[in-house]
Amino acid sequence: MLRTQNQQLANHANGQLYAGLAALVEFDGYYLESEPCLVCNNPEVAYSQLKLSGVKVDSRYTTTTQLVKLVGSHTISRVFLRIGDLKRSKMVRTINVYYNNRTVQSVVELKNRPSMWHKAKKVSLSGGQTDVKVDFPLPIVACNLMIEYADFYENMQASSETLQCPRCSASVPAHPGVCGNCGENVFQCHKCRAINYDEKDPFLCNACGFCKYAKFEYTLTAKPCCAVDPIESEEDRKKAVVNINGLLERADKIYKKLMSYKPTLEALLAWVNDHGGEVTSAAAAAAAAALALKYCSDCRLAFDDLSKVIQKVLASRRELLRYDRQAQEGAGAAAASAPVFCQCCVTLLRALATNPRLRVTLCSYGLIPQLLEHNLRRGTPQSRGEVCQLLCLLTKDNLSATLELNELITSRVRLALSSAMTSAGVAAAVRHEMALLSAAVQKEDSCWEHRLRCVVRIFMMAGKEHKNPVVIESVTLPCLKILQGVMQPPTATAAAAAAAPQPGTSAGAAAAKPASTSVTAGEQSEVHLNAARWLEQAPGHSFDAWRSRKVKRGREPAKGASRAEVRALFLMEKYGRRWRQRTTQSAIAVNFLDTSWLRRVLFSPSSRQARQVAADMVETLAHEPARKRRILDMLASYLGDVSEAGETAAEFIGLYQKLINANHWKYYLTTKGILGLLADLITKEIESLNKLEETTLNSDLSQGYALKELTDLLASFLELESVRSRHKARLLGTVLHGYLSLRRLVIQRTKLVDETQERLLQLLEDITSGTEAETRRFMAICVETVARYGRGDVRTPVFIFERLCSIIEPEVNEIGPFLLSLEKDPQQEDFLQGRMVGNPYPSTDAGMGPLMRDVKNRICRDCELVALLEDDTGMELLVNNKIISLDLPVKEVYRKVWLPSASSDTEPMRIVYRMRGLLGDATEEFIESLETKTDTDRDDEETYRMANVMSDCGGLQELLRRMEYIDDLQRCRPLLTVLLRLTGLCIKTKRNRTALTRPELRAVAVMLRLLALCLRAIMAVVLAEATSLDLDVYRRFATTCGSVDEIRLLLSHVNTAQSKGAGALLQQLMRVLPFLTFGSQEKMRLLIDHFQPVLDFDELDAQHTAEAAAQLESLCALTAGIETNCMGNQLKDMFVEAGVVERALAYLRDHAPPGKKALLNTNDEQWKSFLARPALNYVLRVLAGLATKHEPTQLAVAAESIPIIHRLEQVSSDQHVGSLAENLLEALRTNRQVATKIEQVRKQTRQEKKRLAMAMRKHQLGALGMRANDKGQVVIKSSVLRQLDDISDEQGLTCVICREGYKFQPTKVLGIYTYTKRCPLDDAEPKQRKTMGYTTVTHFNLVHVDCHMAAVRLARARDEWESAALQNANTRCNGLLPLWGPQVAESAFAHCLARHNTYLQESTGHRDVGYQTTVHDLKLLLLRFAQERSFSDDSGGGGPQSNVYIIPHLMHMALYVINSTRIGQRELKNVTTQLEATADRWVETSFEPDGPLFWLAMAPLVLAPDGWRRLRLRSLARLLVLAQARHVQPGGGRALTERAPQSFALYRPYLIFFGLVDGLYGTVLARAPADGDWCAALAEYIRHHDQQLLEACDRLLRAYQQEMLPCASLQEMFDVLGVLAETGEPDAFLRDALQQVP
Repeated sequence: MLRTQNQQLANHANGQLYAGLAALVEFDGYYLESEPCLVCNNPEVAYSQLKLSGVKVDSRYTTTTQLVKLVGSHTISRVFLRIGDLKRSKMVRTINVYYNNRTVQSVVELKNRPSMWHKAKKVSLSGGQTDVKVDFPLPIVACNLMIEYADFYENMQASSETLQCPRCSASVPAHPGVCGNCGENVFQCHKCRAINYDEKDPFLCNACGFCKYAKFEYTLTAKPCCAVDPIESEEDRKKAVVNINGLLERADKIYKKLMSYKPTLEALLAWVNDHGGEVTSAAAAAAAAALALKYCSDCRLAFDDLSKVIQKVLASRRELLRYDRQAQEGAGAAAASAPVFCQCCVTLLRALATNPRLRVTLCSYGLIPQLLEHNLRRGTPQSRGEVCQLLCLLTKDNLSATLELNELITSRVRLALSSAMTSAGVAAAVRHEMALLSAAVQKEDSCWEHRLRCVVRIFMMAGKEHKNPVVIESVTLPCLKILQGVMQPPTATAAAAAAAPQPGTSAGAAAAKPASTSVTAGEQSEVHLNAARWLEQAPGHSFDAWRSRKVKRGREPAKGASRAEVRALFLMEKYGRRWRQRTTQSAIAVNFLDTSWLRRVLFSPSSRQARQVAADMVETLAHEPARKRRILDMLASYLGDVSEAGETAAEFIGLYQKLINANHWKYYLTTKGILGLLADLITKEIESLNKLEETTLNSDLSQGYALKELTDLLASFLELESVRSRHKARLLGTVLHGYLSLRRLVIQRTKLVDETQERLLQLLEDITSGTEAETRRFMAICVETVARYGRGDVRTPVFIFERLCSIIEPEVNEIGPFLLSLEKDPQQEDFLQGRMVGNPYPSTDAGMGPLMRDVKNRICRDCELVALLEDDTGMELLVNNKIISLDLPVKEVYRKVWLPSASSDTEPMRIVYRMRGLLGDATEEFIESLETKTDTDRDDEETYRMANVMSDCGGLQELLRRMEYIDDLQRCRPLLTVLLRLTGLCIKTKRNRTALTRPELRAVAVMLRLLALCLRAIMAVVLAEATSLDLDVYRRFATTCGSVDEIRLLLSHVNTAQSKGAGALLQQLMRVLPFLTFGSQEKMRLLIDHFQPVLDFDELDAQHTAEAAAQLESLCALTAGIETNCMGNQLKDMFVEAGVVERALAYLRDHAPPGKKALLNTNDEQWKSFLARPALNYVLRVLAGLATKHEPTQLAVAAESIPIIHRLEQVSSDQHVGSLAENLLEALRTNRQVATKIEQVRKQTRQEKKRLAMAMRKHQLGALGMRANDKGQVVIKSSVLRQLDDISDEQGLTCVICREGYKFQPTKVLGIYTYTKRCPLDDAEPKQRKTMGYTTVTHFNLVHVDCHMAAVRLARARDEWESAALQNANTRCNGLLPLWGPQVAESAFAHCLARHNTYLQESTGHRDVGYQTTVHDLKLLLLRFAQERSFSDDSGGGGPQSNVYIIPHLMHMALYVINSTRIGQRELKNVTTQLEATADRWVETSFEPDGPLFWLAMAPLVLAPDGWRRLRLRSLARLLVLAQARHVQPGGGRALTERAPQSFALYRPYLIFFGLVDGLYGTVLARAPADGDWCAALAEYIRHHDQQLLEACDRLLRAYQQEMLPCASLQEMFDVLGVLAETGEPDAFLRDALQQVP
């Protein structure tokens, strides 16, 4: 054994490599093996103490349960629990430990599924116990743990005590649990601020697992183990197999990686060996070190990974084998045994039958009938197979035995077919005989032809019973399979084997094999044998005779023969073969079309296998091209049987599609007219479906199969471009008619019919897509097709007209799949639990549509926001900073909101979700609908040019004809809708509008018949177009616009339409009626006479009937719609001649109260009575309509009635009399003469109003003891008013709630509402992650802190800042900056300042709030001014004035900290040092957040005015350098790369920043005492001079807006800043500043 093992080690593939490595490295393992030894590489791991927090990868919580997913599978023997921070109010009594060994992606999958868990231990704890040991009797193997706190010790007295507010730490009563100081819910989680609305005081937070009653630390005594999921079902087994395959793939990758290290190891080892093998030199030592690193580190790590994977694979396989064994043991296996003796006899006989001489002897004893009668049907399949093989051996090369067996088989089959036995009996009677025959035919010997003849006879015999399913399945099908096997061409290997003589095979048998005969290619399609004579065994009709008559292959030309000799030999063979064919006439003509048996089998409904075998036989026969052509012709004649066969034609269709797969056969069949045949068959099939639709209510689910297959065949031909382009014009009508016919089906509609319909539509798209000329031809064909359908068909034309509409006005393309990125609002991180971890999500995922509401629900489910799942008002979704309505489709939002601003089409749509109202009212735009605006600038003639085809091909005539067919509006509504749409598209072009005016079309007459529906913007457009024609042309057109009787009929329906409430229809009717009467005196007179009875306005005032009011309403609509052209003026002239205008004016003159005053006294009873008259409104509207651009009416009204109408326009009433009178005057103003009169009257009225106003002013001033002097100034006339001087109001800052300030409330702290957000300290900082700070804006609304807190307490239903926004002029706020008033206690101010710092921390997440961040905030505010950025983008309110007011108070906030910490002198030194820095550091510090801008903002706080005056020019130069550096090298640097001065716009913002800092010194802080400590003096000045600071800030703002911003050059800006005298030439100062830096 030792020798064997040593030999194996010596011959091992890696033996030499291991030996070389052992001499150079610390060799402790064989790491290059493909099969790791799990004993050597997986030593037993000892138990160790593991913290539960260190081995968990995921956790979920409920109120009493903690679910933990471990980092892997572990064997756990003990759990140790230490309870800390224990509170006596609620302690754990019972703990249940559960485990689970199933691998899950997230432990949330096991939440609320108790059946998935196994209980490991129940532990009872005593009150106050802090250490718990849980020992398991047997170690548990777990991937997941669940710890349940099942029972508790509860101290009811302690639970009712006061609680601590998590926000302000105030003591709060447990009931109701709301802090009176800050309004917070004290039951919220102290760690994550989540509130459990289902359970008021949970033991665990169900969001983060925090427990306020105790702290639990678990320690496990465990070790990692290799455990797999148990297999308990077939589903688990499939998952295990998939897991094993994945592990093997991973193992293969690791092994390949391991093998990639081997060449490197060999190369390094060879290098070391080449240099002596000793590690002496430095190079050899380096090579040895690399060798050790590669083998002991890389190879070992890879090998360890491979060992772990293989260990996992073996464990999975063991579990798989365990499950399979259990399945096998549980299933009962029943086996029947055959008589052993018979089986042994058969085996012995098989051995004897191998001897040819003994075969005859055995047959002479009647062995064949004995075996066929008794043994062929008995025993196991194996024993029956041995009997079958024995019979084949007995008949091998034995003609008499073969004939005997054939006769026995034939007689048994004949008996079975002729007897009256049942179907099952026939199948049982012939099953074994047919199997024996199949096995016998497969034997190749001298008797093969007799066996084949027997098969054909039985096949022909069974063919007479072709309708019997049992016969086909039991006899015909086996015969077909046998024949198919004989027809299969031999493979190259089989042919070579057949050519070589086999041992034990006679020469005659070998010569008789059909595979050994070769024929020439030219004669493969000829038939020289009569099948009927062959079955009769007639002489000359055997295989040997046929082979003897075959032409032998010609001899090959001699090597080296000339070309002439080769050609002579070829011609000799060619004409010799032709002479032989003519003289012998041995070929038999075969009619492929007369194959009734093949047709019967191919479409046999009872046997799918028979159909498939027959199809395979035909496919085999079609291998030869000449024969394939004839077969294709034959199969084409079978296409007519597909309709009747239905689904049983599937094999035939499959065969046909295989044979025509090559394009050249499709071309051949196309030339033979196959497309016309298919079109006719499709049409017949559709007609058959239409007949069934009309005659029966039943429907077969397979209905339409033939139609679908025929359509697919047609589509396969049309896939060829040349075929489609040549025949699409001929097939277009068939395809279109077929599609339209299928659309009408209702009862006979099946899934197959739907698929065929879609296929025909696709074909229609393919054959109609092309050039514009082809599209025009298609439109003409559509018009021709729709004309084929009768007037009763109202469904089919709908598609054609819709198709025409889509061609004229193409629809917008459908949006494909896209990605969505669902992100939480960063400002609500602390309020919304969970996160969407699957970003980006495909739009096809479940829950990602179709509506935005579905996206919201998906977010709620994944983040466990169950309370918001059914609440559509609690969550908002934002796209592109716009709030999206939840009712909008996701695809439309992506296309219309996201894509226009997206950087690329593949960028995921970013959806931000947030709680509504959580941080105040939303200020973003709300998108409720996505209706697109129409493009008014587009050219309709170009856009709708395809509509002109309708006038060229008779489409308009067909359109009008279909309108005439409509008689039932309810039934024809879809047709009418599409007709109206198509008509609306057609009239977009002038050619169609002109065509509709042709008299022969009778367009208006047709539309009048459908007036109730066609008046919607169709007739009016046509008639308006007609009015632009010449007068003579329009008169001829007017003759077709209806007769007088038709006009009278329309007028009779006016009152009917009004009574039915059809106001919109009446307006359209009145809009059209004038057009119908233009050009005809009789019609216009009829129109006017129709309204004459209601023109007695006095009678209307007296009776005021609804009928008269309706008629006058119609008259007003009619006069307003009359065209302002010559034809319209003719109608208006007739209204004037009829006295309509005179009656209206007489009504005004007679009933208007007399008076010469221009002003109207509405309190006059006469005017009240006049204004209350019902007819007044109608009079004004009729006059306005008739006076529009009609001079006779205008002059008639202007004669006497303008003053009356002017007084009426001053009226304000519910009847809108004033507006109607004003409209009438505006209609009159188009006439210059009348406009002058109107202006005179209005001027008089204005003068009178001014006189009355001055008189009233004088009277009111006199009543107050005042008067107006000659200059219009108001002066005090009474001495009583002087006594009010002692009463004064609040001056300076006041509270927006109580309206009191420091005068009446001197000790209360005032605060400024502010809005602060997180932002980078400097955008120019050259870092990928910039230093973050915050920026503050305000609306400068002040409030007492006490008033603010009281308002918050009263508005408990709202958030603190939502309530504050109401006081802050609806401006967002999240902070309250306190002001230290003159008499305010420092402790109160400090408390409020601490609260403000807390607000800043909560709103920005910035934890280090100090004076430096305040100075940065001041710097960013000044930069907003300098860069002219908006102050209200974030807060929604506040402008430059509001924000300039807050500057001194921000400075005071920083000064308070500086003075309190006594660091003023230190900061003064820092400011001085930074501002006096040498020029070599200017460029480098230009990109730092604490750079020049920061120190300039800090300067007013610590640097006295004298120091500023000394350093301000140097600071100015430094800002110029900063602007230059940030522009030329935005990535940062220490030296300028470009010193040439840039445009003024580059330096402008920084010069304004400098001007604002300088303005703080010169304007705002000019009166601050500069003696002594500047920081302390400045803080006191700001504290005591609030009013002066407001005025100074106003001056600074005016200087900023009126002087700094308008500057357009460096010279002008330096002049405004007041440094021009000191700097000299500004351009030279700039150049000098840029030159002095490196």
